Amino acid sequence: MIADFLARQNDALARLRGRSWPLKWLFAPSGNAFEFALRNTIASLFALGIAFWMELGEPQWAAMTVWITAQGSRGESLSKGRWRLVGTLLGMIGAVALVSAFPQAPWLFIPALALWAGICTGLATLLQNFRAYAFVLAAYTCAIIATSALSAPDHVFEIAMARGTYIVLGVVCEMVAGLVFSASLAVKARRAMRGWLIEGIGAASLVISDVLDSAAPSEKAIRAVFSRTLNLNEQLEFTVVEVGRSDHAVACAYATIGILSKIVSRGLGMQARLSTTLVVSDKARTALHEVAGFIKGLTERLDNAGALAALRQDLAALQSRYDILYRQSETDPEGGGSFTPDDGIILHGLRLILEEYETLLIYFEARPTEAVTPSRFRLRRVMHFHAAFHNAMRSAAAICLAGLVWEVTAWPQGASFISFIAVVVGRFATTDNTVLVSNRFFYGACLAAVASILPVFFLIPTGSGFEALIVALAPLMFIGGLAARNPATATAAGAYNTFLPALIGLDNHSRMDELTWFNATIALLLGLGAGVLVFRCILPFNIHQVCVLLRRRALHGVQRICAPGRRLPAENRWIGLITQGMERVIRYAGTQLTPFMELNLHGLLSVMTLGRNLLFLRRFALRPGLPAGLSVILANFFRGLGPHLLRTPTMEEAAFAARLEMAIATLREQAGAADVTDHPTYSEALGSLMVVQHEWAGNQLWLDDRHFRHALQQARARQN
Repeated sequence: MIADFLARQNDALARLRGRSWPLKWLFAPSGNAFEFALRNTIASLFALGIAFWMELGEPQWAAMTVWITAQGSRGESLSKGRWRLVGTLLGMIGAVALVSAFPQAPWLFIPALALWAGICTGLATLLQNFRAYAFVLAAYTCAIIATSALSAPDHVFEIAMARGTYIVLGVVCEMVAGLVFSASLAVKARRAMRGWLIEGIGAASLVISDVLDSAAPSEKAIRAVFSRTLNLNEQLEFTVVEVGRSDHAVACAYATIGILSKIVSRGLGMQARLSTTLVVSDKARTALHEVAGFIKGLTERLDNAGALAALRQDLAALQSRYDILYRQSETDPEGGGSFTPDDGIILHGLRLILEEYETLLIYFEARPTEAVTPSRFRLRRVMHFHAAFHNAMRSAAAICLAGLVWEVTAWPQGASFISFIAVVVGRFATTDNTVLVSNRFFYGACLAAVASILPVFFLIPTGSGFEALIVALAPLMFIGGLAARNPATATAAGAYNTFLPALIGLDNHSRMDELTWFNATIALLLGLGAGVLVFRCILPFNIHQVCVLLRRRALHGVQRICAPGRRLPAENRWIGLITQGMERVIRYAGTQLTPFMELNLHGLLSVMTLGRNLLFLRRFALRPGLPAGLSVILANFFRGLGPHLLRTPTMEEAAFAARLEMAIATLREQAGAADVTDHPTYSEALGSLMVVQHEWAGNQLWLDDRHFRHALQQARARQN
């Protein structure tokens, strides 16, 4: 009877979790969310208790650090804790230096603090993950320590050391709690990493199989694969923390992700070949469908080591068959009516896709005995110096304005006001949609202010021991932990968890009275509100300007690829540049993509394929042993291309289109008269040129300056 009752309750709970309703994260949380909230509530209370026992001056910082450091995975938490220590140390050094250099000189101190914050936020924009967080933390930790020490500059070193003590205590407590709640960390991390890779391979393989079956995949599906590869590339950094940097499997996982991006890019090239090649034989179509079926069923065979070895053997056999078919199509294109002249172009593209899958499986399996070079394929991020400059100028201007407000009004809470503005402009300098994120952060701080009323005014005054404080704080912290694991409330929960201990005013020898609470809350909300206004008014993020910059950078990259004498970029760096741009637009827009954003995403996707094929042609032209006629055609095609001060973009576009038509026509003519043994070489070059022509002709709304400016004007008019 009891077992039946429990089974019915479990079924009811499962149905409840399956539904979507507003407060599901609170009343029916997932097991991971419950464990996260419980673990960090216990850790923060332990940190708070130790800070009370050590009689530290501001024990709330220890609890705040636990919640700031806490992340969804142990790798993320360990990485953030480590870089938080680094950022705190940099901030401490900066604060001691500034206060020592400019005591009693506010209009030297404030610009120097603004310069420090600008440099730190600019450097943070150029980095990623928690390395960026270290510089953000250095910016606002310096502001917090330095402004706290202005009334007693002789004690700045002691204040800095106290702040460092709180941070170290909070980080250690969070790490210990994480270790207690985590078991077999490395094993779980490797299993999770393998699961992510299989999911990524499955998503990419669906796109490729659709292309080969002539069922063109949606651009949304293609963009989702590229976004997944970038996210996996970032997530692996935390897996490294869990399993060790020298782990061979992690290095090969980075390479696997890079190869996945190349495979999808190959698929886009094949889609262009199929769109431009009109005459395809039945043999070639049968080959396309057979390879599509093989790729579609590939994911199911990746879990088991034995199945994976058999899969690699099957792939090798498939490659051998289609190599023979490709040679037959080139040596006897009219033989018995089985092949058409265009079959070689299609079959060559098919061979390239199979070669990429062969490399993919080598790195996915990651045998220690196989000689591999993972660094060749790893995706590389590109630094955005324009965004870094904007963030640096915004942070410096915001702190100077806050200092002016403090100087003019002589507000007693002016130092805290500067600190809170530094927190906002630093913390969100590295995000894309800064207005939306900073708004949510401000709302979370408002909720923390409302939630602090209960313990400050009603619960804490009725008790006199740490036990009463636990009763007052634990439920509020636990709710904040649940909200932090819900994507819709995560940003607001971050502010709530961070500022709740500060607004309660924890101290060993006194409690916060009503007037102190009011002043502290007003300073917090005005500081954060001013930070939100800074993002709206000082160099605000403009998605249209970002799209213009992304287009300019992509076209500059194409020009660099085409210009003879220039060093060619690595293929993984080119793919990384374009996919980062697409990811930036997608992250900003979310589900609300405007026609102008769609135009830019389509343009970036197309120019990635165009640039990759031009890159292949530049390297192909350097290959030794090419037929003399082919070398001349490619040399003439690239001669004079690239940036030129005396040519307008319109002239460049017209010249490029004419060159493409001439090169393809000449190649077809010479291929027909060439020796049979040279046909495969001509097919390789012709296939890439046809892909370039297809992408160039189909993307003129984005490539052509006049059309792009018109679309930009329309987008700005709709926004206004």
